[in-house]
Amino acid sequence: MSHVLFYLLRFALITFGFICAIFSASLFLNLLLLGSSELIGSEGPFLYLTVPAFAVVIGYSIFFPAAILILYAELTAWRDWLFYALGGAGIAIVIIVWKWRPQTEDISTFAAILATGVVGGGRLLADLRT
Repeated sequence: MSHVLFYLLRFALITFGFICAIFSASLFLNLLLLGSSELIGSEGPFLYLTVPAFAVVIGYSIFFPAAILILYAELTAWRDWLFYALGGAGIAIVIIVWKWRPQTEDISTFAAILATGVVGGGRLLADLRT
């Protein structure tokens, strides 16, 4: 019975960590994009609407690649910061190439999404560390 409880608790922790990672990545992406467009000064409460909306889009986009990364990390017991940070960057690159298909002249947006993946992966590590 204790193994079943352990696995249920671990699943709940992974789910909570995934949700926190999505919201932190969303906040980071909002601050990068809105901060560079100078809308953040007078439109500060605008973040209350855009962070959850971006979180839903990010969560929808990265669910399957992140599930594969988390499953691999759990099976191999790799739970260090470098694995999750590089995994977040790898997931960001997969999403950029698979869903967005960037043009070569749009490097700043590519860099922002890549940095968001690293931040989300690092936040996932902070929540999954046991």
